[in-house]
Amino acid sequence: MTKINIGIRKVFTISFVLLSVLAVFTVEKLYGDKYKNAQPYSCLVGISLPEVENPSHGELMEEIDSEKRNRDLNVIMKVAGNDDLQQCRDIEQLDSYGADVLVIAPIESDLVRKTLARIKKPVIILENPDFADSGTVYMEYDNDFGSRMLAKMVSNKNLIKNEIVLLTGSEDDPVNNQRKKTFLESFTDEQKEKITILEAGKNRDEAERAMKYFLISRSDIKTVVALSAQTLYGSYLASVKLRNFDKEFYSMDTKSSIDKIANKEFHWVIYDSMAKKILDTAEEIHRGISVKNKITIGVLQ
Repeated sequence: MTKINIGIRKVFTISFVLLSVLAVFTVEKLYGDKYKNAQPYSCLVGISLPEVENPSHGELMEEIDSEKRNRDLNVIMKVAGNDDLQQCRDIEQLDSYGADVLVIAPIESDLVRKTLARIKKPVIILENPDFADSGTVYMEYDNDFGSRMLAKMVSNKNLIKNEIVLLTGSEDDPVNNQRKKTFLESFTDEQKEKITILEAGKNRDEAERAMKYFLISRSDIKTVVALSAQTLYGSYLASVKLRNFDKEFYSMDTKSSIDKIANKEFHWVIYDSMAKKILDTAEEIHRGISVKNKITIGVLQ
């Protein structure tokens, strides 16, 4: 009996060794080329955004994830849930990870400002002019030019004869506030009397709900203007569901955001990609190339 057990153990041992060798060979065969082709990155970029409920931040994350491919860098992204204390933690954590360049879309907060002041690495600040002096580079869309261009499109088409509803985002969004201010300043006081401002929230669903309630009492509106693509699309869905047609829709956003909607009947002011410029600038800073301290993302059309 003992000899038989030893023999069985030997068979099991030999079989296990053979299977292990075969497994290693199989893994090497399947994944070896991938491992051999993997290249180390030389630049780590740490990104902190306030929230993903804001479609522009979610869109930026997607664009950066796509844009980083085939570059000699890696990206870590964190979202603070619109909590300033959490954003402070995120910034400090990204710094501790050894990020070579930080990219921050700051929440309006003294805590965030003080945290940024302690960071010794290069920082790219996004789209909050109050924090323009808190980093190495300040980057924003050309909101003033785009808003004036949007106002011109509306006035040329409608001559401000029709009532207009302007859908705006949250009052704590600096981009929304800048676009709204410049858009309204493009009209005379008399023309402004025909513009109704509707706060439509941060995303498509909130805009759709706001527009549904609005159209119940104002079904005569013929011109809809929004300050982002998702807000405009929400207003469009509300109009369709209430069968309230015969409207002109105007908005502004990046090409990738607009392409997701793919409605050729809308009128657009189209911005170039911020994601590409962020990564280009981060790489240049890391390589020691001199960059402008303010970068503006222009309009494509």
